[in-house]
Amino acid sequence: MMMKSLILLIVILIALIEAQPIPYPKVSDSFLGANDTGVSLFPSYLGLKIHIRCYANVTSANRKGPIALFDSGLPFFSTAWVSVIPSVLENMPAWNISKACFIDRYGYGWSDSSKYPITTQDYVMRLRGSLQVAGLTGKYVLVGWSWGSIFVQTYSLTYPKDVVGIMTVDGTDSKWGFISSNQQAVITYTDIIRGYISLNNVGSLESLARADEISHAFGWFPSALVSTGFTECSIDATQDIFLNNKFLKAAIQEYNIMVVSSVMLNFTYALKGTTLKDLPYVNLFASHDQDWTNRQTYMASLSSNSMTLPVVPIDHFVPLTNPDVIISGLAALSNKISTNPAKIWGR
Repeated sequence: MMMKSLILLIVILIALIEAQPIPYPKVSDSFLGANDTGVSLFPSYLGLKIHIRCYANVTSANRKGPIALFDSGLPFFSTAWVSVIPSVLENMPAWNISKACFIDRYGYGWSDSSKYPITTQDYVMRLRGSLQVAGLTGKYVLVGWSWGSIFVQTYSLTYPKDVVGIMTVDGTDSKWGFISSNQQAVITYTDIIRGYISLNNVGSLESLARADEISHAFGWFPSALVSTGFTECSIDATQDIFLNNKFLKAAIQEYNIMVVSSVMLNFTYALKGTTLKDLPYVNLFASHDQDWTNRQTYMASLSSNSMTLPVVPIDHFVPLTNPDVIISGLAALSNKISTNPAKIWGR
């Protein structure tokens, strides 16, 4: 009897710990700091709100230009792009971009959590509806880093008339889900995040993270990122969000849809020889190994209007370590869109 009471007490204590509200960073103070001109939008579509952080072109000449949409790798969100935002703002007039918007997929950042994992195919449908609710309509330039490139490709194939150009940054390709080591990695990473949730529930995760015992591959921002262009407020906000089970559970949900989402994209490409036709496309990639290089080359070959640019030094976490190469890639994409726009894409 006494043992049952003790077990019940432990269960209640764990529930109380999980129920305690964790301070959440204020979105307006989580990006560029003082004089930040960004505006956060929270359009609701099919019962879920998504957070989109937008920066407007300050000139009047490009008000009708395309909107650049940035989607990050897994498990990152809008703050992953903070190091590139100032240069994007500076170059928007020359690139003919009306707005630059940075997305939090469901459960990440300041977006609502979903009760179930959302495949990329479902996500792009929901995102398009959310963009329309938010008034962010028109043509898009899509930028996706790592897992975000699955979004870029899926959105382009689903809504080709909306898209005028794409850039993938060391991006995940449609063959990713067929590779057994990647399938095993999903299981491994899921177990690691579950361990973080258990540590977080007993108050041990934060000390581990602040001692730099957690790799930034899992979404933790080390304070050293300030040397690569991240503001202290963006690092602090990202760390606070990481230490919230909302974020950690969202990461597990996304790991669970990686294989099926990439396989579904591969089937879409296989369907009647579907390609990206002549869509302007810049593929930034780091030469990790020959297999990765071959898959990146194949991904670029899906458009007859593509070019590849190397990421040097070699590093997968490009927005965190080498924002300049992203700006170079965007400049190349802008030039390609203006001088060699698609003629058959989207028709």
